[in-house]
Amino acid sequence: MKSLAIATLLFASQAALLTNSHAATVITKWTFETSIPATAGPHAAEVGTGSATGFHASGATAYTNPVGNGSVESFSANTWAVNDYFQFSIATTGYEDILVSWSQTGSSTGPGEFKLAYQVNGGGFTDFVNYIVLPNQVAAPGLGSWTSGSEITGYNYSFDLSAITGLDNAASVDFRLIMRTTADSTPPGLVAAAGTSRVDNFTISGTAVPEPSTGMLGLIAAACIPLRRRRK
Repeated sequence: MKSLAIATLLFASQAALLTNSHAATVITKWTFETSIPATAGPHAAEVGTGSATGFHASGATAYTNPVGNGSVESFSANTWAVNDYFQFSIATTGYEDILVSWSQTGSSTGPGEFKLAYQVNGGGFTDFVNYIVLPNQVAAPGLGSWTSGSEITGYNYSFDLSAITGLDNAASVDFRLIMRTTADSTPPGLVAAAGTSRVDNFTISGTAVPEPSTGMLGLIAAACIPLRRRRK
């Protein structure tokens, strides 16, 4: 019984250690303050390692870096069509329980209906969620326009992808923000093809994959030996 009690205590201690180490951390983040986009990319992340790119069917698209959401720079593009996108590519090696967040807005003549999609190891994209982008200086709900001085949280998006285990510990993961329709919406979908959409502070977070303590596991194994012997 003493060995069983010791083993139980050691298992509980090991579980506590794993729980305490299982905290979310930023894997990669783009603020565009040093990459300062003026092309479709690739643009290096400011935190961690990764690349941001844009794709538009139109060769007339201009990629620029207007003011961000509480920062000086962002990643912007005009001349949108259905299935045009921003893409963010990283490796999630060593991480699980993936989360993504970012800020996004557009001009009053820009696209308002997008979807978040993901791809693992080049296996093809899967749609995750549809969302609406509020135009800058939106009259309702009266958020105001982006400035470098302070972040407006009403333009922020955050999604928990921790249930998608394929994203865990992957050598290659791509996220896309894809324009999904030209239909009018509230706010107003695509009003004019020349309109802009811009993204800022794109962040991919996760929790470190826990590694069992070899020392602790050794103690647990030693404590269990008498139990195994008695069963024989």
